[in-house]
Order: sequence, then structure tokens, then C-alpha cells
Amino acid sequence: MTAKTEATNSSETASTPWWSRVEPHERSAVGWATAWFFCILLAYLIVRPVRETMGSIGGTRQLQGLMLATFLVMLAAVPLYSSLVARLPRRWLVRVVYHFFAVCLVTFFLLMQLEAEFVRTWTARAFFVWVNVFALFATSVFWSVLADLFSSNQGKRLFGMIAAGGTAGAITGSLLTSQLATQLSTGVLLLLPAVVIEAGLWCAWRLEKQSTVVPDAGEPTPRPTESPTGGGLLSGITHVVRSPYLAMICLFLVLVQSCGTQLYFQQAEIVASEIETKEARTQLFAYLDLGTQLLTLAIQALLSGVILKRLGVSVALVVLPIIYFAGFASLAMSPVLPTLVVTMIATRAGAYGITVPAREVLFTVVSREDKYKSKSFIDTVVLRGGDAMSGQLFGFARQLGVSITTMNVWALPVTVAWGLVAWKLGRLQKRRAAELAAVSEMEA
Repeated sequence: MTAKTEATNSSETASTPWWSRVEPHERSAVGWATAWFFCILLAYLIVRPVRETMGSIGGTRQLQGLMLATFLVMLAAVPLYSSLVARLPRRWLVRVVYHFFAVCLVTFFLLMQLEAEFVRTWTARAFFVWVNVFALFATSVFWSVLADLFSSNQGKRLFGMIAAGGTAGAITGSLLTSQLATQLSTGVLLLLPAVVIEAGLWCAWRLEKQSTVVPDAGEPTPRPTESPTGGGLLSGITHVVRSPYLAMICLFLVLVQSCGTQLYFQQAEIVASEIETKEARTQLFAYLDLGTQLLTLAIQALLSGVILKRLGVSVALVVLPIIYFAGFASLAMSPVLPTLVVTMIATRAGAYGITVPAREVLFTVVSREDKYKSKSFIDTVVLRGGDAMSGQLFGFARQLGVSITTMNVWALPVTVAWGLVAWKLGRLQKRRAAELAAVSEMEA
């Protein structure tokens, strides 16, 4: 696609309604992808408030251990997932992963029916780790499939809209949990997302049937098939080490997680000190999620596609560091619950509304093997490694008596460095997209 054509598309994107940006041949695929993501985030937002409550009970010390445990589980899970990617067609890979998560939820339900306190305690800890694993793998597999089916140009137009479907699911999940948290036991609450995950699999199957009609009208080459990627067990990791582009994505996400984890630990401390009962905390977290998702939906519907297509990936990636800078500065001056609530909603909405679609566009310009293997390594081990590292640092600093105000001041230069990395990464994506387009035109 030429620069003139892209500029024309950018102008049209900015001036036309979001629903008119979908080409006729893309509509069915976009619809099923949106429905699938709706189910994924609906399931996640039902279980996340339960996870947050469990995390706030044990304090900072338990959170450090759970974050480290999550990272270790990721290290074990990624090679197993890479083995599945190398051997299974795309449609069977999706089924195996999501059936596994649904079975896990039923297992947790059964364990929570037992009366033994020891079993309940370790089930709660295992559930906290499982939710983190589910959140990353479920969304990573989803976006890997979309990066496989859609081009870079399509991603800029469509990923924000598809992400909005997930946000609608998250809003539904937040509403359900906020109303059901005090009406149902935790165990019974876990059966609902198991059913939702299975419904999402049906949407994924319908999306797979549309895969032959998804190609971008401006691309002369056919899109990849759904066959296994092949390759070695650790090829996803070795590709990250060898590729400066993938390595910079890793650096970007480590900075994302470092700032996000610090804010998450502050949330646990402030909520534990200001709200006493578990039920009230679960309800607060559910309403916090609801506020986040409502703002996210507005951003995705009105801004995400315009920013990505008209202003570019660099600008989209820089938005979140700016929001975090303002949030940390506010908490440094006033580390109280109202400030925390506003900061959490703003940072999460910015992440889900703008950064996530932009981040997924980054993977439309890498090889098919990297879209699954390297991406899964980055989305899981790198992300949770950032969590574990920053969690240990935060806990160590708090043990030394460093105040939350000081921690927030220290975070400000980190957000500046993060913004610089984001800008550079967006420029690299633009260059790689142009190179791929030039190669496609030559092969045509």
C-alpha cells in the first residue's frame, strides 16, 4: 500500500463512523472475533474481583510470593504451549487451551466445596496464580489468532473495534459480579465463567470458518493457513533474543508491568487499610472494574482507531506512560482511596482502550511462528517476570521503610524512559510494515 493510499485511509478513518471502517468481506470475521473476545473478558471479569480480594487479604508479603509463583508457572507453561503450537493446527490449538481453562474452573469449584481449612487456603493461593495465567494465555492466544488472520493495516482499523467487544464483555462481567458477589458463594460463582469460555469457543470456530475471506483488499498475497507452525520447543525464546524488534517489545512490556505492579501493590495496601470486610472489597473491585470498562469502551469506540490510523502506533503507545506519570504524581501528593480509584480507572482504561490494540498491531509485522511462540513467551513469561521483579523491589523498599509517596516520586523518571521506548518501538513497527508491503508488491 502506498503512502498516498494510507494517508487517504487515515483521513477517511478520522471522518467516518467506526462501523463503516469494516469492509463488507471482513464483517463476519470481525463479528465473530468480537463475540469471542466478549466471552473471554466476560469470564475474566467474573473471576478477577475474587482474585483481587484474595490478594488483598495476605498483604504485600503474600502478594510477592504469589507473583513469583505465577512467574515460575509461566516458565513451565510456555515450553508446553510452544510444543502444542508446533504440532496442532490453529483450530485444535484454540480448543485445547480453552477447554483446559474451563476444566480448571470446575476443579476449583469442587475444591472450594471441601471444609478443610488447609485445602481452602491453598486453593485460594492456586486460584490467584491461575487467574493470572488465564488472563495472559487466554488473551495472548486470541490476539495471536487475530495477528495471524489480519494484516497490519487491518489491525489499525479493526483491532480497536474488536477490543471494544471485549470491553463490553468486561462491563457485563463487572455488573454481574458486583450484584452476585454477596448473593452466591465464591465456588458457585466460578461455574459461570466455565460456561462462558465454552460459548467463546463456538465463536472461535465460526471465526475459523471465515478465515478464508479475511485478507486485506489492499494486499496482493494470501494470508497464512491454519497449519501448525513447526519449529523447535524453545524457538520462540531464541527468536526474541536474536530480534532487536522483539527485544524492544519485551523492554516496553517490562516497563508497563513495573509501573502497573507498583500501582497494584499500592491498591492492595490502601484498600486493606481503608475497607474492612472481604465482601465490601470484592464489591469495590467490581465497581472499579465497571468504571474502568465504561471509560475503556468510550475510548475504543471514539479514539482508538483514529489514533492508530491517523496519528500512528508511536503516539498510541506513548499515551499510557503519560497517564501513569500523572497518576504517580497525584498519588505522591495524596496516597488515599479516592486518588487511587481515579488513577486505577485512568491507567487501566488507557491500557485497554489504546495500548492493547496498539501493542497487538506490533505483532502483525512478525513471522507466523513469532506470532504464536514468541508472542506467548512475551505475553506470559516477560509480563509476569516484570511483575515478579517489580513486586520484589516494591516489597523490599517497603520493608526498608520507604513511603508510598517516595515510591511514586521514584516512578516518575521510569515513566519518562518508558515513553521514549514506546515512541521508538512505534517507529520500528512503521518501518517493518512498509518493508513487508514493498515485498508483497514485488512478489505480486
